Amino acid sequence: MPKKEEQKGQAKQEAGKSKELKIVTVQVVTRDKVVKNPRQMALLYIVDSLGPLHERTLHDIVKHIQDLGGDLGYEFKSLGVGLHSPELKNDLIALTYVGFVEVDPVRRKYRSTGEGKEALEKYGAPPGIVRIVEENKVNLKNLVALFDSQIDMQLRRRSERPTRRFPGLRFKVM
Repeated sequence: MPKKEEQKGQAKQEAGKSKELKIVTVQVVTRDKVVKNPRQMALLYIVDSLGPLHERTLHDIVKHIQDLGGDLGYEFKSLGVGLHSPELKNDLIALTYVGFVEVDPVRRKYRSTGEGKEALEKYGAPPGIVRIVEENKVNLKNLVALFDSQIDMQLRRRSERPTRRFPGLRFKVM
């Protein structure tokens, strides 16, 4: 009997640990910090020059720009159907948060806003990234079109799949 009570007591202690309040410090994202961050301004420039584009396409394009010699410092991992960089995702969230980039709700593509364009005009982007994007703009735009069309086709297929929950009914999930 005492062993069971001890086990219950340990279980309560372990359960109590998961309910503890954890405080994590995070830096506040402001426009001033974004315009002083060369990597985020480079990402804004890429979205402005090559957008609108899907997020997955952006990951592939940024990796391609890095392969061409653009030093952005993102590390990519293969994830399912493509590449993914958590740092790039965080920078994209920061750009969206300050209003420099927005997502088209219908097409699900990122594009720069008027405020983002003004920030680029006023503060600019790293010259090395600007040079690489401008020298390879036609090729990069073609890659964006290719990747985005593949993603659009995948999204269309998902929305056209018939439901499997009710096999006797014949309707499509919207």
